[in-house]
Amino acid sequence: MDEDSFLELLEIYIDMAEKQEEMIYRLGKVTKRLAEDLKLLRNDQQYSDELARKPDDKLNQDMAIIDEVMDQYKEEKAELEP
Repeated sequence: MDEDSFLELLEIYIDMAEKQEEMIYRLGKVTKRLAEDLKLLRNDQQYSDELARKPDDKLNQDMAIIDEVMDQYKEEKAELEP
């Protein structure tokens, strides 16, 4: 394997690692939010009914970013497979 091929492969792995980090970061935010919501649900049943009907734009944005980065990661992974 020549140096150029090695550097190209290294760049691909670095990019994949960055995408993994982004997914982990976003999933951490989603998990934290879900834990907060669960705590609210346990504390107040009436509030939980209202919360379930109320959409959360920030959560939806984070989930969309997770989906996008996951798709990019899968595409790059597929390109590496023989």
